[in-house]
Amino acid sequence: MEPRYEIVINIRVPEGYAEASRFTLAGDYQEAVDLFAQLQGDGMPTSSTAIRFDLLEIKDALSTVLQTRYTILCEAGDNCKAILRETFRVLTLRPVGPY
Repeated sequence: MEPRYEIVINIRVPEGYAEASRFTLAGDYQEAVDLFAQLQGDGMPTSSTAIRFDLLEIKDALSTVLQTRYTILCEAGDNCKAILRETFRVLTLRPVGPY
């Protein structure tokens, strides 16, 4: 089974983190990593970063966190916009096949 890629958004709460949203990405590993590289945020949490983006590889029901970004709210909004824009591009502009 081919792996699939997801970006999971978690919000920091007093108990740790709570999942807020999940995007299933179109495309392969390289497209997922390239998209995640475009996202704003830091690789390490700070006191002001309340939102965490995790890039997951899911294969045979096993999830592996490939990369993580910690953001503030305004960066999180921009990141969601970037994820949707890139997913739309991959799904609608990918060649369907030879004619």
